Amino acid sequence: MARKTDEQRLTELQQAKDKLAAREKAIKARLASKERKIRNRRISIIGAVVEAHAERDEQFHDYLWTILKNRVIRDADREFLGLPPLPKSDG
Repeated sequence: MARKTDEQRLTELQQAKDKLAAREKAIKARLASKERKIRNRRISIIGAVVEAHAERDEQFHDYLWTILKNRVIRDADREFLGLPPLPKSDG
């Protein structure tokens, strides 16, 4: 069996490196997906609890809407929530 040249060894190492990089990228993507799912579930649960509490407590309801009026800035989100659009700033 003939010995491999340095170029062949280098090519093999580069291929192995590329395979490892692809595996690393796939694992990172799976982890990110899991983290997104966990965060979305947490947000959903918290949102449901806050909404239910706002339906039962008028003072909390008013406080929550004050926060939403001041913090929701995307036009589409404000429209969805029935909030008036923010004034357009010059510049």
